[in-house]
Amino acid sequence: MKDDFQCSGLMKRIDEKMKKSANERLGDSHGITFTQMQMLVAIHQRGKDSVPLKELERHFEVAQSTAAGVIVRLEKKGLVEGFTPSEDKRLKYVRLTEEGKALCMAAEQDMELGEQILLAGLDEQEREQFYRLLVKINASLK
Repeated sequence: MKDDFQCSGLMKRIDEKMKKSANERLGDSHGITFTQMQMLVAIHQRGKDSVPLKELERHFEVAQSTAAGVIVRLEKKGLVEGFTPSEDKRLKYVRLTEEGKALCMAAEQDMELGEQILLAGLDEQEREQFYRLLVKINASLK
């Protein structure tokens, strides 16, 4: 390796290419962005009727204003509903609409396609090793 910045630079370029490709696919087919799709899928995967906005902030490691902004855009598209429970008006919860649930299912297929594109050049053993290394790198950055 020539210098210590090659890995981080390469990871950044891969991330940018994947987001660009996903934004093009999702924008054309569903009218949403990669970030919006990730939020929808995160809500869906919780398997609950509703999810606290605070939980989404922690999951994505973003500021409250960032998570709230994504939710507002998804609300405008009719894909989620934000609400405050009557017992504690300080909290904000989010739930998928029926349209959001349907779109989420299609978006998950798009995610799988993106994953296939990313890993196309690797055999099964390399894919498993790559995943283990990513988990290890992620854990070391916390």
